[in-house]
Amino acid sequence: MIELVGYAGSALVAVSLMMSNIWRLRWINLVGAVFFVVYGLAVHAIPVALVNALIVAVDAYYLGLLSGKKDYFSLMPASGADESLLKGFVEYYQEDIQRFFPGFALRGIAEPRCVFTLRNLMPVGLFVCEKQGPQTLRILLDYVIPDYRDLRNARYLYSTQAGLFKEQGFREFRVQPRAPEFEAYVRKLGFAPVPGEPGSYAKPV
Repeated sequence: MIELVGYAGSALVAVSLMMSNIWRLRWINLVGAVFFVVYGLAVHAIPVALVNALIVAVDAYYLGLLSGKKDYFSLMPASGADESLLKGFVEYYQEDIQRFFPGFALRGIAEPRCVFTLRNLMPVGLFVCEKQGPQTLRILLDYVIPDYRDLRNARYLYSTQAGLFKEQGFREFRVQPRAPEFEAYVRKLGFAPVPGEPGSYAKPV
C-alpha cells in the first residue's frame, strides 16, 4: 500500500509536467507532492517528506496568486478569410483546431462572423459563427489556445457579452459538436440537446 502511494505521487508529478495550462499543472503537482509527503513519512524518509512539503507550500502559494489574478477581457471583431491576424491565427493553430473541429475551414463558410476573445489584450480565442434563421447563430468554431483553456473565456463571451448578440436580434446559439471534448465543453456551458435533431445542442443568448 505504501509503495502504491509512492507510485501514485510519481505518476501525478509526471502528468503535471505535461500540462500546458499552468493552473492544472500547479494543482496536479500539489496533489502529487502531498502523496510524496505521506510516502516519505510512512517510510521514515524525512528529507523526501520535507522537500515535498515545501513543494506543496510553493504550489499553494502560486495557486493563491493565480486565483486572485484579475484578467482583462475584451472582444475584437475580425472580417474576411484573408484578414491577416485571422488567417495567421487559424494557420498557426490549424492542427489543434482540427482536433476539436475536424474539417473546419474559413473559406468554406459563405458569411462567417468572426470574433477574437482578447485576454489582457492578447488574442487567446476565436469564435466563428453564421446566421441560421432570423434569431439563431450557428457556432462553427469556439477555439481557445491551450495555455488559456479554461471556462473564463467562455463565460465572458456567452454571459458577460451576451447583450451584443441580443442587440443584433439573436436569441439562440446552436452547435453540432464533432469531438467528444467539445461536446463535454458545451454541456458545461449549459447547452442542451435539441429535440428531434440528433447531435445538435442549443443555448439561449
